[in-house]
Amino acid sequence: MPRRLALACVPADFSDWLDYAAVVALLVYGWGQGPVMLAVFALALSLPYVIVGPLLAVLVDRAPLRGVLFATNLGRALATFAFAFTGDTWVLLGLVFVRGCIDSAFTPARQATIQATTPTELLGHAQGLHQAINQTSKIAGPAVGGALLAFWPAQSVFLFNGALSLFAAIIILGVSVPERVATSSTTQTFAMRSMAGFAEFRRSRRLRIALIFSASAYFSFFLYDALIALLAEGFGFDATAFGLSISASGLGGLLGALLAGRIAGNHPMRSMSLAAVTSGLATGIIAITAMLGLAIQLPAFLLALGFMGGATAFMLVPYRTIVQAEAPPDRIARVFASGEAVIVTTMLSAPLIGSAIATRWGTPSAFFTGGVLLILLGGATLLAHRRPAQS
Repeated sequence: MPRRLALACVPADFSDWLDYAAVVALLVYGWGQGPVMLAVFALALSLPYVIVGPLLAVLVDRAPLRGVLFATNLGRALATFAFAFTGDTWVLLGLVFVRGCIDSAFTPARQATIQATTPTELLGHAQGLHQAINQTSKIAGPAVGGALLAFWPAQSVFLFNGALSLFAAIIILGVSVPERVATSSTTQTFAMRSMAGFAEFRRSRRLRIALIFSASAYFSFFLYDALIALLAEGFGFDATAFGLSISASGLGGLLGALLAGRIAGNHPMRSMSLAAVTSGLATGIIAITAMLGLAIQLPAFLLALGFMGGATAFMLVPYRTIVQAEAPPDRIARVFASGEAVIVTTMLSAPLIGSAIATRWGTPSAFFTGGVLLILLGGATLLAHRRPAQS
């Protein structure tokens, strides 16, 4: 059944990204919207995981998991179909927000299902596989969606994407999930139950370190993630080379996810820490090269970005493995949703800070800052984990 879940997650994850280019194209080229609406679009994509996900996770922890997986994919399909029948910017963005709210329940349900159907010794492999599926969807989804726009109007892309979510829902009907035994107190208020996920991070030192690490790592990445085009331009590379650099980073992330799932499961905290140090060193070297005005050949640049993408996966896959191992089955959805809320909240500020650093001191400075933070993060996490008092 873990394989069938992974099979269902292929169209489910692709549906998250396939119509990204279509929404942007419709807003900018179809309806003439500018930066403000694109910023609102970014918020509509992100905020559901911060303000809605932890609340819906209360229901996910109490409901049959197969039913949640089916309902969320069906709901995403209906919301996406609705994209094709609106001609108003705010209605479209509202539907994007609604779909994000539904998706914020799907991710914790998927993690709870992985825990319920996967032997403990294979959790790392499962997390690596699902991270690889997600990474592939982020790379190929917008590219395929953009290619479809050459032949179809945006509305047709929306209909096709809705059909993908519907297909995922059909596959999920064949997933068998063992019944869970609820141990949480039924006398607690909804607000108290919604905070149970955050309480687990306070209870477990290992969970707390893993969350702080992941939130800090995402913050460090996003200081410079949106500036890769400017860095490539600074090295004298054209738009084609920039596209190749994004592909190299994505491919590195895909391979890193598969590799991390195999070798990082036994020592997840150590893998996260060492990956942060090596990624920080690679990022710092690229930044210093740019600061000194030194030339770099395109293959070396692509190799560096691929390595950085692979190291990123080595930081992210072990975090989910740790949560799977530490979180009680009756509240794992809330633990994942709470962690996701913290991570996304941290991420939201990083691009603005990175842009401010780049504006004041130059684009390479944002990369250098992110690299130094990753090195410090890896070292500090390794030291914290090696302290005698561990959960």
